[in-house]
Amino acid sequence: MFTPIVPLGGLLGWQFLQRTQESQQQSLATSATVERDMAEFEARIAQVQTAEELVNDFRLLRIALGAFGLSDDINNTYFIRKVLEEGTEDSQALANRLSDTRYYDLAEAFGFGAYETPNNAFGAIEDRIRAGTDTLPARQREAAGDRALLLIDRLDALTTQLGAEEKDPAAEAILRGEIQELWPAVMGNPRLREAMLSTFGVAEGFEALPQATQVEVMRQKVVGLFEGRPAAQMTGFTDRIRQSYTERQFEIAVGEQAQELRLALNLERALPAIAGDPDDADDTMWFKIMGSSPLRAVFDTAFGLPDAFAALDIDKQLEVYKQRARSVFGSSEVSQFTDPEAREALVRLYLVRTELNGTASSPGASSAALTILSGVTSGSLFTTLLSR
Repeated sequence: MFTPIVPLGGLLGWQFLQRTQESQQQSLATSATVERDMAEFEARIAQVQTAEELVNDFRLLRIALGAFGLSDDINNTYFIRKVLEEGTEDSQALANRLSDTRYYDLAEAFGFGAYETPNNAFGAIEDRIRAGTDTLPARQREAAGDRALLLIDRLDALTTQLGAEEKDPAAEAILRGEIQELWPAVMGNPRLREAMLSTFGVAEGFEALPQATQVEVMRQKVVGLFEGRPAAQMTGFTDRIRQSYTERQFEIAVGEQAQELRLALNLERALPAIAGDPDDADDTMWFKIMGSSPLRAVFDTAFGLPDAFAALDIDKQLEVYKQRARSVFGSSEVSQFTDPEAREALVRLYLVRTELNGTASSPGASSAALTILSGVTSGSLFTTLLSR
């Protein structure tokens, strides 16, 4: 079982973790437990075609929820199924109405509600195509012909371009034409054909259909998958789940020794996505922070807000958050936290306060906080924290 090295909590522990996080997280990623979990996920997730199938498979659901920090919802299968089935395209979908953006991220990643074929199927077909070409013995590779293998790479590139936004109509027509011409070669390769059939599934009697009909059936299945989908969603599904799952598991492991450091890690990962969303107004960003318990815990502590603050009228809370942000950081806008230095100053302020109020995992380290704050005026607090 992986156990991170966290010799201290508080500010000193954070400084140590910053220096060692990359290597420690890599150790977790290559640990037997994570490798086993992800191997099973990658092997079986392609067969999951509905939200119901996912929530009824405990082991796959555990990985899926763990990748989005929703492990506590493992038994809330009806709720999770509803989040997944409604997707994110409809403004009234459950994921869009929840203040906790983790549910939106989950629904968007799997795409059950938005497309005929969910995102996990595309990730699997890409992985299988790659595996099919990479594992061909040399003689089989030669027999298949280099052109057939190159066509697979070309198909992958073209379909990714087709999914990109803001295409010129003429360019799109050319892409579609090239893709259609590639399909006979794809279906003519036994390994690649097997990957397509096993991923999408076909009705009984498919093999008896004329070759041209088989090609058209497969092409239509893939077109249904690609239509209107952003290119970023079309590749590396399992890679993204693996990375997210590893990050979350690392945060959990750190939190078992120092909860304040887990919250700091979460902020470094989650806050940039909120602060950098060009479609959201500043108030919306603040409401998202307020709707995330981990982020809210950091801001409330950093701003010195009491537990009873959360019971105030929501608009009053927004007003106070903006006032405190302006007072401490010189700006009330959430977008300032796209800057790593601003986030670091926020984390340092949070950790200093956990040491001063005795909630840090290493109370003895409060001397570091006292050293930092000694002789510092409120007006220079931001500069002092930033310079350390």
